[in-house]
Amino acid sequence: MNTSKKMAWVVMGMMVAGMFACGGGGKYASAKSLMNKQIGIMEHYADAMEKANSAQEVAAALNAYAAEQKDLIPAMKKFQEQFPEMKDQAEPPAELKPEMDKMQQMMGRIMSASMKAAQYMQDPVVQEAQKKLGEAMAEMK
Repeated sequence: MNTSKKMAWVVMGMMVAGMFACGGGGKYASAKSLMNKQIGIMEHYADAMEKANSAQEVAAALNAYAAEQKDLIPAMKKFQEQFPEMKDQAEPPAELKPEMDKMQQMMGRIMSASMKAAQYMQDPVVQEAQKKLGEAMAEMK
């Protein structure tokens, strides 16, 4: 085999390896993609809640989070159908551990940001936004 053919095979091998390393392959590639979307939504929400300084800003953050979650519901349901074994697993598959760790970190941020915004929870506009979020979350089940 001449040098250019060898080089082509090496480059091809590196491309395939790169696809797998970047989540382009593997059993849980679609799960990784969905989890990263969820992480992005969570991060957007945490950012908005951390910056909120009024009931209107808290309500806007809650409403945006509810809308983004609602948009994700079809993909979440498809995920649950595709990977029913994950529902009762105590530990995520090793391939998904980095994403699960990021989600755990984001949950901590969300909890902290929500505590900051607790002072506005008695406002009717915030209560209505909370209700919308609850409805969106209930649809995920």
